[in-house]
Amino acid sequence: MLQNILIDKAEALKPELFKQIVKPSRAVHVTRDAEAFQGWRMLDAGSPEDAYVKIWDRSDEIILDFCQYCVGYLSFEIESEVNVDCPLRLKIIFGEVPAEIGEDFSDYNGSLGRAWLQEEILVLDDPPEKVRLPRRYAFRYVKISAEYNSPYYKIKIKNIQCETVTSADMAAVAALPESFSAGLRQIDRISLDTLKNCMQTVFEDGPKRDRRLWLGDFRLQALVNYHSFKNFDLCKRCLYLFAGLVDENGLVPSCLFERPQPHSGRSQIYDYTALFAPSLLEYAQASGDWATAAELWPVAERQLRIVLKEVDGGGLFQDNKKWWLFIDWSPRLDKQTAEQGVVIFSLKKALELSKALGREPETWIKDAIVKMSDAALKHLFDQEKRVFVSGRDRQVSWASQAWMTLAGVLPSAGAAEAISTAANTPDAVKPAGPYLYHYIVEAMLAAGMEKDAYALLEQYWGTMVRLGADTFWEVFDQQDQYLSPYKSHIINSYCHAWSCTPAYFLRRQANK
Repeated sequence: MLQNILIDKAEALKPELFKQIVKPSRAVHVTRDAEAFQGWRMLDAGSPEDAYVKIWDRSDEIILDFCQYCVGYLSFEIESEVNVDCPLRLKIIFGEVPAEIGEDFSDYNGSLGRAWLQEEILVLDDPPEKVRLPRRYAFRYVKISAEYNSPYYKIKIKNIQCETVTSADMAAVAALPESFSAGLRQIDRISLDTLKNCMQTVFEDGPKRDRRLWLGDFRLQALVNYHSFKNFDLCKRCLYLFAGLVDENGLVPSCLFERPQPHSGRSQIYDYTALFAPSLLEYAQASGDWATAAELWPVAERQLRIVLKEVDGGGLFQDNKKWWLFIDWSPRLDKQTAEQGVVIFSLKKALELSKALGREPETWIKDAIVKMSDAALKHLFDQEKRVFVSGRDRQVSWASQAWMTLAGVLPSAGAAEAISTAANTPDAVKPAGPYLYHYIVEAMLAAGMEKDAYALLEQYWGTMVRLGADTFWEVFDQQDQYLSPYKSHIINSYCHAWSCTPAYFLRRQANK
């Protein structure tokens, strides 16, 4: 069966992981600080060695700062000075940011499963012991607390370390030229650290949560990879996994899991589905592997035929409530116009792929591009305001301008005018996260707004840096540090690969 063959090809491309031992750099304690990100700050509390030699009793804890983001497996040693009458119980909490260490997980009431919070209860029967936690964690900070133990317990915890894992080879990546500012080079470095930690045996969306492969996220990760790590086999593996897990209608999954065996997630995102064809084209262009592109062309073609079913006879996308429309996390965003742009953009990329493969002219693709572009100009472009609008209320948003620009519906001068108009419209809906900010920057560059694009990149991602980011975040609203699509900021992912794309823009610029 073809799908099984594609899965087998994907499994043959599973990478070996690079491993490195990382040890904590200092002991810290966490304190409330209204000026710090999400109201919490870490203060220095000495060296890790000072914490290790301490004799613990049943009320003690330590917090260790690894001073870098780690994805891997924690290990440590326990010494006990006396024989005791009950097991030793420890609670270990891992934090990407200080708030995860400072806040009480028992207060969590978010919409995602509590098990994503990184908390481990460890019960040891026979100390002294060497401990290696079997589960992979993602963190900068580790808090270890003694819980409910015998009053006679006196223990030492020492030699704490993390064996980090990634399929990204940092040695393969050159530094940005010195001609770039120190701020941009720092943004680039953090972008690469973000992607590196998400590059495991697939391109994960986030190593803390959800630890799975999403199609829209994959496209952005792959773009950065092509200009940095150049791990083409990992990209090829992901494309084969998507193609090998199509459903009975030929629809690729919007997300998938590797374990216990490759299988589809339950979510189907309209705009992600459309982006399979552009992702396949970009892989072939970067790797030179046109044979894989030819093999997977029928899958790409099928995705476009599926998404076009949601376009009416007049050439307009209609939300028939069958799909999850993503585009961005903003709850206010009307997505009709942005989705129209995604489909036109993807059709144009598919036509480019078809030509590169030497196929006969795909007239159905050409016809769809013309029909949808004409419909967009007729029904979605406000001639008086010179801006694209969306939905019944004719909403103005940054998302609509970005995707219509990338779709090439207006010439670059008109697109630049529309982007500027939206940016200067006080009630226009702005992005709520880095995923859409990527497409805003990309659209600005496509419209010839290079100065504005790089200023936005430096301002938005630079603000995360100034707030202490070691890796870039899943969600970031500059007006609301606690914004969460899941009703709790501590469940947010603070190393999320769709936010790594400054490295793509900066390295593309460096190679001009």
